[in-house]
Amino acid sequence: MKHALRITLIGAALALLLLLVPRGAAAAQAERFGDYIVYYSALATDQLPPEVAKTYGFVRSSHRGLLNVAVKRGAADATAVAVAAEVSGSATNLANQRTTVRFREVRDGDAIYYLGEFPVSGADTMRFELKVTPAGGATHTLSFSQNYVTD
Repeated sequence: MKHALRITLIGAALALLLLLVPRGAAAAQAERFGDYIVYYSALATDQLPPEVAKTYGFVRSSHRGLLNVAVKRGAADATAVAVAAEVSGSATNLANQRTTVRFREVRDGDAIYYLGEFPVSGADTMRFELKVTPAGGATHTLSFSQNYVTD
């Protein structure tokens, strides 16, 4: 019981961290597609607390980026319900080097989110293109960018 509570608290901390993204980085963004809302954010893995990084198997580094995607159905409030989805995407740097981002699903209670890592080299702006297909829904494409500064 104690272990399950700890994992749930860590999962909640990760979800909150990824949605609020500290230290001046862009906060989570959202895009509505009909009945679905896709929440997404990007950050460097060195912004993760050490315990969260260890629990989810991430290496904390300014040279590693992390994408977080969550899909909900309903209104953009507490009544929205998390739904499973297929998520794929890519990260492209300013030198036009493209990396396919592989996402893994994480379930924590009623929350479902998708996490994917990618490399970051030097100070760079990464452009992301994501394809999100909610279970039983159509595929939606969204694009955004994030600036990174590495050590």
